[in-house]
Amino acid sequence: MSIYIRLVSFTSEGSKDLKSFRQGRAEFLDTLKKLNIKLIGEYVTTGSYDLVTILDAPDLNSVLKLSAITGSKGRTKSETLSAVPATEFEKIIGSV
Repeated sequence: MSIYIRLVSFTSEGSKDLKSFRQGRAEFLDTLKKLNIKLIGEYVTTGSYDLVTILDAPDLNSVLKLSAITGSKGRTKSETLSAVPATEFEKIIGSV
C-alpha cells in the first residue's frame, strides 16, 4: 500500500451547498471502501485548501479512479500527492 495526500477545494457549486457536506462525505467514504483505500486522516482546513485527506491506497490506479469519481460530481477539485515516511526517504537517499 502507498500513502497519498489529497488537497481538496470546494468548487463554486460545492461552496453553495455546504449543507450536503455530510452526504458527500458519506459517499466519499463509501467510494474508498469500494476501491480498497484506507482513510488515515481527514481534516477541514483554512487557507488555500478546504480539506486534506491522507490515504493508504493499494496502487496509483485506485487513486486515479477515486479522483475521477469525486471530480465528476462537481463539488470539489483536488490535487493528489504521493508520499513516503521520512524514515523511508532516509533509506532511499542512503543508497545515493
